[in-house]
Amino acid sequence: MQLEIVYFEIVMLVLEDLGFVFYYQDLWRYQTLHGGNVFPSLSFQKIAMEAEQLVKPPNSPSPPPKPHESNILSLLTRPLQWMRHLSSDLSPSLVAAIFVVYGLSHGFASHYLRVVSDYYWKDVQKARPASAQFYSGLSYVPWIMRPIWGLLTDVLPVMGYRRRPYLVGAGVIGAVSSAVLAGAWKLPAAGAVVCMMGIAAGMAIANVTIDACVAKNSIEERELAADLQSLCQFCLSVGALLGYSASGFLVHRLGAQVALGVLAIPAALILVLGLVIHELRVTTATQCSEKKVFDKAGRAMQSLYTTIKYPQVWKPSLFMFLSLALSFSTQEGYFYWYTNPQAGPGFSQEFVGMIYAIG
Repeated sequence: MQLEIVYFEIVMLVLEDLGFVFYYQDLWRYQTLHGGNVFPSLSFQKIAMEAEQLVKPPNSPSPPPKPHESNILSLLTRPLQWMRHLSSDLSPSLVAAIFVVYGLSHGFASHYLRVVSDYYWKDVQKARPASAQFYSGLSYVPWIMRPIWGLLTDVLPVMGYRRRPYLVGAGVIGAVSSAVLAGAWKLPAAGAVVCMMGIAAGMAIANVTIDACVAKNSIEERELAADLQSLCQFCLSVGALLGYSASGFLVHRLGAQVALGVLAIPAALILVLGLVIHELRVTTATQCSEKKVFDKAGRAMQSLYTTIKYPQVWKPSLFMFLSLALSFSTQEGYFYWYTNPQAGPGFSQEFVGMIYAIG
C-alpha cells in the first residue's frame, strides 16, 4: 500500500505539469477505485481547491493588429512625425514661418488675389480688359523687385536684426493696403493700383525673407535641405489650391471689394511672425555702418556680375527673360469673355475659382 501511494504521488507530480484537468481526473479515479481518501489530512475538495489556486489558465495574448489597419495608421501619422522631426532639428519658429509665408501669404493670398482682383477691376472699377491688364501688370512690379528686397535683407540689418524687421514691415504694408482697398469706396484707379502694389510688396518681402532663412538652414543642415524644400512646395501647392477655391465663393458672398479685405489676415499673421520668429541679434561690433553697407552691397553686386558672366548662367537667364517678357497674355480678355452672360458662357464666381484651381 505504501508503495502504491509513493507511485501515486510521483504520477501526480508528472500530471500536475500537464494541467489541472488531468490532475483532477486522475485523483478522482484513484479515490474511486481504492475507496477512501489517500491523504488522511486532506480531503478531496481541499486538494481540488488548492489545485485550482496553483494552476491558472495562461493569459491569452492580445490579437495582433490587422496589417491594413497598422498601415493606414502609419500613413496618417507619418507626416506628423516628419514635422516633429523638422521642428526638433531646426527651429519650430522656422517651420511655422514656412506655413505662414509659403502656405498663407505666397500660396493662399497671392492666388486668391489673382481672381479677386480681376473681379475688382471688372465690377468695381468698371475697367476695360486692356486697362485691367495694364493695372495688373503694375501691381506685379514688387514681385519683379524681389532681388532688391533680398539684397536689403542681407546687407542692411535694422536694429540688429536681418529678418524680423522686414517681416514686421511686410505685414504692416500688406494689412494697411488690404484694409484701405476693402474699405475705401469710390477709390480711384491710381489709388487701387498703389494699394495692390502694397499688398504684393508685403507678400514679396516676406517671401524673400523666409527664402533667406531656408537657404541658410539648408547650408547648415545639408541632410535636411531636401525636406525643407519639400515642405515649402507642399505648403505653396496646398495654399494655392485653397486660395483659388475660396476666391470665387467669397466674391459671390461678400463682393469683390470686401473680399479683398480677407488679405489682411495673412498680412497680420506675417506681422505676428516677425515678432516671434527666432533670430540672433547682430552684435555691436558687426553692425553695419553706412560705409559698410555700401561695401557689402558692392561686393554682392560684384559677385552677381561674376556669376552672370558664365555662359551656363546668362544664356538660359536671357532665354527665360525674353520668353516671359515678349509673350502675349490674353488672360484678362478671356476672363471678361467667360464671365459675360451676353457674349460668353457667363460662368459663376464659384465656377471661375474652380477653373483656376483645376487649370
